[in-house]
Amino acid sequence: MSEELTPKRGEGRTVLIVDDEEAVTRAFGTYFERYGYRVVKAANGRQAVSAWRTYEPDVTILDLVLPDMDGLQVMEALRPYHPTILMLTGHGDIPTAVRALRLGAENFLTKPVEPEHLLTSVERAIEKRELMRENVRLRKLVPTRRRRVAQGAVVLALLVLALWIGRAVGGAGPSRKEVPVIAHPEQPPVRSQEQQRTDSLLKINAPVPAETQKAGR
Repeated sequence: MSEELTPKRGEGRTVLIVDDEEAVTRAFGTYFERYGYRVVKAANGRQAVSAWRTYEPDVTILDLVLPDMDGLQVMEALRPYHPTILMLTGHGDIPTAVRALRLGAENFLTKPVEPEHLLTSVERAIEKRELMRENVRLRKLVPTRRRRVAQGAVVLALLVLALWIGRAVGGAGPSRKEVPVIAHPEQPPVRSQEQQRTDSLLKINAPVPAETQKAGR
């Protein structure tokens, strides 16, 4: 006895099953609900487009032949929303499969398909979609080379501007004054030549003290 398949994902995921055969939608719907999927059903193309816009399912299982429009036309209508679609057909041919894949189908399966195989395909499609979303999120977090170069240029420009402003502000302040030289207490102060000449003239013109005059007589 084979081991029962245990899906990796299911709870909280929505699957849209589009098929005009009620027996097919009922059988697949019961099977996916058994594994915790939320199931939405549609019997024709117009219902499929309306149901997708309402519920935005994680994966759509879409039959190729529908009463009002074929599965490829449904894919064309949903293409702007980038849905994850598994195409089912009882009349598989290579040109149709290629066109479906070009329109964005994740896989192209031929009826009759075993529920276990369909469930595995749904799980893989969900994993791939979530991996792509995670990659997009990480690309937004990690700066590109061009962005790093631009950020480095901005930082360098700010540093240069800060240095220029610092020099400009420093140059506009009061000029540095010379500190006067204070003579050592044991040494006579150093006098300039002009002061020395002034002192000589004062000595020449200075009055002679009276004691000196008497002594001279």
